Amino acid sequence: MDKLISELRVRSCDVDSFGHVNNAVYLMYAEAARNDYMLQRGLTFADFERWKVGPVLFSAKLDYKFPARTDDELVITGDMQNQGRTRFGILHEMLLKKENRLICRAELAFAFVDLSTGRPCRIPEPFAKAFGL
Repeated sequence: MDKLISELRVRSCDVDSFGHVNNAVYLMYAEAARNDYMLQRGLTFADFERWKVGPVLFSAKLDYKFPARTDDELVITGDMQNQGRTRFGILHEMLLKKENRLICRAELAFAFVDLSTGRPCRIPEPFAKAFGL
């Protein structure tokens, strides 16, 4: 499977009083990257509504390596990991584009749930096929 890649520019509203991207913002960057990955594979978040199932984040581990600042261009790669019938993981690496320097690594784990009951359910076939799960 091709490497999952998304790019974004750090906005001034993402930066805290210390002049670097606030730690909590990296989860939003990962979310934006996942949206890009889905669009690149021909899927949208509207598909979850149509399938009546969706992924729920249940674990997040972020390792911060180097600060990003306003107007830095970031490259966010994703490595999908199959964790079973109902679960998958993504290892995101966020890099400063100009230097190819790792700034954050995020290991995220998701479970698909039935949107009406909240109970775990099988990963939808179109999603699994699109991401090689």
